[in-house]
Amino acid sequence: KAAANYTRNELARTLRKEPYQTDLLIAGYDEDGPQLFMMDYLASCEKVNKAAHGYGAMFTFGLMDRYWKPDLSLEEAKDLIR
Repeated sequence: KAAANYTRNELARTLRKEPYQTDLLIAGYDEDGPQLFMMDYLASCEKVNKAAHGYGAMFTFGLMDRYWKPDLSLEEAKDLIR
């Protein structure tokens, strides 16, 4: 979470000078367990359970909306992306 907050602050500060055109997925593990954050090019940051961006995002979100669950195992996740 600290890395996502730091990155969001740096991106927001830089937007005033020379904007970046990037979307980020930031994942990590801390005392609160595994976490995933999605940040857009305007430095909007949100904690999410699942995320995708880019060319295949619409297709990927469709799969995740249908098959993702909070207790998804590693093997189930691998099967999902095959």
